[in-house]
Amino acid sequence: MRSRVAGIGVVLAASIGLLGVTVVTLGLTSPPASAPVAAANVDPAVTDAATAAYPTVEDHCYIEGMIPHHEQALELSSLVLDASGVGERTRALAEFIVADQSAEIQTMRAWQDAWRQAIPAAAVTEGGHGDHAPASGAVPSGCGDHGHTGMRGMATPEQLAALDAAESVAAERLFLELMIVHHEGALDMATRAVTEASNAFVRSSGKHVLVEQAREIGAMTDLLASMP
Repeated sequence: MRSRVAGIGVVLAASIGLLGVTVVTLGLTSPPASAPVAAANVDPAVTDAATAAYPTVEDHCYIEGMIPHHEQALELSSLVLDASGVGERTRALAEFIVADQSAEIQTMRAWQDAWRQAIPAAAVTEGGHGDHAPASGAVPSGCGDHGHTGMRGMATPEQLAALDAAESVAAERLFLELMIVHHEGALDMATRAVTEASNAFVRSSGKHVLVEQAREIGAMTDLLASMP
């Protein structure tokens, strides 16, 4: 049986050059709707101006949930890339998912770092989904019904093991089936970000996920339909 950890390391190493390019500096204006932008290594005044509404529980929990969701997409992609006899179109799609979602993970972690620097670390409030925005100087904490184990689309350990053991057409088909469901779960999370989040950069990330992963679902659906 192949090692999932080793597979992920190989794929991430191949895409490391893309990560540094994708994480860009936060600006004073709202970012483009189609791509997320990081908030790393910026002057505090710039951060304050661009995040006039400090991240609320909804903003915080979108990032807290989307990072592990993306990480499982990397694991699924690594497993199919490690399998033999996988079609080139599916392989290219998996490689793109690794590059795109690795970059998004780094971007979201950069936001988290910037948010922590913008507000005193000792100012933490507890709250669940649906709470009012925290008072000035407070950092939202607690994700209520956003628990990671309840995220839609996450593959089970048994499904991951089945993909790990599969080869050729069987691996390709199982990957596509699992990733379609996984992406559909991300669309739910992104829709919540777009409709409920307060931070402009979180909403931008949600819009990027809605556009890109809907496109990938269409491509994967077509690949499944074309398989013998």
